[in-house]
Amino acid sequence: MQEVRIYNSIVHMFGTTLNVYAYIVDGMLIDSGPHRLQDGIVDFCLHYRPDKIVHTHFHEDHTGNTAYLINKLQVPAYIHPDSLDLCRHKGDIPFYRLAFWGNRRGFKAEPLPDVIENEHSRFEVIHTPGHTTDHVVFLDREQGRLFSGDLFLHPKTRVVRRRENIPLLMKSLRKLLQEQFDTVYCAHGGEIKQGYRSLEQKLSHLEELQDQVRSLSQRGQDIKAIVKRIFPQTPTIAYFSLGEFSSYNLVRSLIEDNDTEGI
Repeated sequence: MQEVRIYNSIVHMFGTTLNVYAYIVDGMLIDSGPHRLQDGIVDFCLHYRPDKIVHTHFHEDHTGNTAYLINKLQVPAYIHPDSLDLCRHKGDIPFYRLAFWGNRRGFKAEPLPDVIENEHSRFEVIHTPGHTTDHVVFLDREQGRLFSGDLFLHPKTRVVRRRENIPLLMKSLRKLLQEQFDTVYCAHGGEIKQGYRSLEQKLSHLEELQDQVRSLSQRGQDIKAIVKRIFPQTPTIAYFSLGEFSSYNLVRSLIEDNDTEGI
């Protein structure tokens, strides 16, 4: 089995601490990380020399160094077809994310195929929208390992971005749980040995939360009242992001979104 090479660093800001992981397996770099961590990720890539870059989605903490690495390593990059045009241009990024991650230079990418054939491995590209409409994961069926981007993150979701569709993300989780895998490699959680079980726990938590939120909504409580009841403490990031990243977005999505929007 081809060893997974792991890059890890930590970003601190706004009272929030986040781990960042990038992975190289069988010559394939999975996500290029945020521009703020460019020096470390470039050194990582110069050491292991990937022959291609694939992306789980377009967000700047996953594509922030792609333009530089394409030129430095002379390798192709791939992303979901829906994001090809978007990624050609410099990122249009809210201030709090710009300060946290840094910007993304535009780059030219190719559309991800359904299957990626490396020298010693085969990865299926599975569309898993919800976090973003273009989100994908990479599944190595033979070795039972899944590179999950931002699909997992944490078993108990408390805050999400304004445009995330949580019912759609839950549908993506259900689809993945029909597959067989053991280890999950998360973009912010690292290597998760009992990965399948962790995805089950996340889905179960979201289902319970959805039932609770919809029950309170049916009893006449508005979104703000439901947020205050379920999430009485407001994370610091909600203030600095001016509500773009908050528990309010999570509750609103569970009430108003459905699992077909954004496809």
